[in-house]
Amino acid sequence: MTPASEYAASESAPGVTCGPQQRPGRGVALAVSLLVALLLCSAWLVFPYFVQGKKLLFQVGSEVRQDRQLRAISVGQFLSRVADGAGEAEVEVLFATPEYFQASDRAGVVGKYQPNRFLVFVVTESTHTERLPGTLPAVTLRVDGVEYAPVHREGPAVAEHHRTTVFQFPAIDARGTALVSEGTRSLELRLRNRWDARDTPRTAHWQLPLRIPAELSSRTGFTPAAVLALAAGLLSAVLTPCLLQLIVVYLATLTGLTAQQLAGRDGPSPDASRRVLAVALAFVGGFSTLFTIAGAAIGYAGKEMQLYLAENSRAVTLIAGVVMIAMGLWVGVRGRAPVVCRIAPSAAAGRLDRYGTLGPAVMAAVYSLGCMTCFSGAIIATLLIYVGALGSALTGAMVMLLFSAGVAIPFLAAALYLSRAMATMQVLARHAPLFSLASMLVIIAFGLVLLTDNFHALSSAIYPYLGLS
Repeated sequence: MTPASEYAASESAPGVTCGPQQRPGRGVALAVSLLVALLLCSAWLVFPYFVQGKKLLFQVGSEVRQDRQLRAISVGQFLSRVADGAGEAEVEVLFATPEYFQASDRAGVVGKYQPNRFLVFVVTESTHTERLPGTLPAVTLRVDGVEYAPVHREGPAVAEHHRTTVFQFPAIDARGTALVSEGTRSLELRLRNRWDARDTPRTAHWQLPLRIPAELSSRTGFTPAAVLALAAGLLSAVLTPCLLQLIVVYLATLTGLTAQQLAGRDGPSPDASRRVLAVALAFVGGFSTLFTIAGAAIGYAGKEMQLYLAENSRAVTLIAGVVMIAMGLWVGVRGRAPVVCRIAPSAAAGRLDRYGTLGPAVMAAVYSLGCMTCFSGAIIATLLIYVGALGSALTGAMVMLLFSAGVAIPFLAAALYLSRAMATMQVLARHAPLFSLASMLVIIAFGLVLLTDNFHALSSAIYPYLGLS
């Protein structure tokens, strides 16, 4: 072989790390490109410095709490009836329908009183000079003339001048028929207590159907501006530790997978840029989907979701850690990393994810799931201010989707920049196995972080240098 042919062969052989064909400037170009990509990924950090996230969250929360209180009062007044009668006591009865719980504090007490399974009535007794009777009121419910007894009551027997008692009646009778249906015309709650010497009964009456006016139940706090403010507040005040680590996982995934995709005898293929962007889109799609689903679940389940994550966070992080380690090995096998290339055929790994998009999506979703469990208290407590207690899955999903967009845009900008830096693409293509090995080690390291419950370690080390501690 002539010297010229030897030089040509060395130029076309992938994986060669030295030789006359290696341009000294390409290593510098790679380092600069990765640094610029890192800075682009971190562009969301302007929020903690220039957006007062905690102030935004407080303002939005204050406005929504006021709106919720006004709606609850309005709906409560519409559903309440005064039970007039002899004696000094004033007796008011609230028919606590599911709409009332939704308007007031669905997440807090709906699980306790279960208005979907029971007819719930709240009886309030008040006196100004005399003491209340030392017993709870005796009540019966008449539905179109048919009487029913309560199955449960809750209230203090001893009270001075004010007492609230909750009564639950079955929503379905012994024959399996709903007590209140479209054909029901009236409800009467008959009450008896020693409010006067004759023990005179009192009655609260509702004419059905009860249709709460739209102006009373409308959610004026659910405005686009408020949703945007909450998303920005979350981005700048709550989830910074998670996102700092997500950047490292993202860059490791991007360089590890695209290096294998770009490798070829002639360097990067014509569609190399599209492949880089496909990996990036899959990654941001993975964490955006997970965060959006979590926002919907929090909006729907509220505090119950917080309790669930608190009780199962360790199990979830263990599963997430195992999957992350498995995905790290998959990156190494797929990219023919020197240490793991014999664990499984690289061709088989390639057939599992032909376009290199499933793996990044899974890694992003799994790591974000570990992120959710580690920071569930901060995330859910903040969302509860706005959506959790009001039971809005749609608003919870929108808030977290907008939050995800604030992270996804800088990530995609970094991928777009890398896809156009041809010197960097050529280095990635030429040294694909080594980059796959490095990416595999980084991803496995983050899997071990989840397994060992040391999620805060990296953030704690970085925070002081960013002035965020």
